[in-house]
Amino acid sequence: MQREVNSYLDEVRTHLHLDPRTSGRVINELSTHFEEKVSDLEQQGLEEADAARAALRSFGDARSIARLLDEAHSGGSWTEALIGCQPHLIVAALFATHVWRSPLLLGTAFTAIVVIALLGWRSGGASWMYSWIGYAVLPLLVLSYLSMDPVARTVSFVLNGQGSPAPLWHLGLLAGLYAFTLWLIASTAVAAARRDWILLSLMLLPLPVMGLWIITVTHSVGVLVGALRSLETRFSRWDAAMGYFFAVLGVTTALFVRVRQRAVKVGAVIAVGMVGSALAARSFWGDLGLLRLLAISFCLLLFLTVPLLLRTMLRRDEQSKEPLPS
Repeated sequence: MQREVNSYLDEVRTHLHLDPRTSGRVINELSTHFEEKVSDLEQQGLEEADAARAALRSFGDARSIARLLDEAHSGGSWTEALIGCQPHLIVAALFATHVWRSPLLLGTAFTAIVVIALLGWRSGGASWMYSWIGYAVLPLLVLSYLSMDPVARTVSFVLNGQGSPAPLWHLGLLAGLYAFTLWLIASTAVAAARRDWILLSLMLLPLPVMGLWIITVTHSVGVLVGALRSLETRFSRWDAAMGYFFAVLGVTTALFVRVRQRAVKVGAVIAVGMVGSALAARSFWGDLGLLRLLAISFCLLLFLTVPLLLRTMLRRDEQSKEPLPS
């Protein structure tokens, strides 16, 4: 009978979307309530096994219990909400004031973001931390994207015999950079998805628009460094759009941290990601037409729901490794 009780508690734990510390405390409290219920039933004359079965039936479905416990414990404080929205507001301020063109200030801002993300990760993984992690991996992604020219030249030389290949040591360094970036993103994504797929979606939320912006800027001026020195009108227009978008992300993240209802969290992240990315693309590339905007929104919907597929795969893998009951 104890095995059935432990299985029930493990199933509740599996469907919780809380940080490890809170999840452990909640399961301990649930176990205590269960023991008290069994003790009450035994005092009413039931045998221990019958009392345990009756207690399990009274607690109800494990998923329903996990959902109720999530709503009771997932709402963060206003302090956590303010901390969670800060990276978005920092980036919004960088664009709104055009300060992102200063390498010193830009580097200082992202260094602070990386440090706070690491501290949040080490502290146990509160939900506010994931918005910081999304920006913390951005410098590596940008560096990897901007360093693709030597690789492209080498591939062109091998396939077509045109141009000159990059030195082997250069290619080796780039291979190390790409491997480290992929490992860091993959390991972080898996760790986030194991807890809750929507936290991974929150982490990825700023990346599509930032990617669109970087591609647009680099295609316009050749390299990002050129944009750092340019004060053309079109960049100012994009800066305003980017500032508004990341300010909205800040408000969305504060809402995400504060509210308890999971449906609201999911809806806010997906809706802002889809609509915001479509509007950003329209700002960069002009009037795209309704069908293209819908196509961009659909692609963003797929991008933000990939974490759900990852979580499903991880859960199946975990279940396949569980020992069969004897």
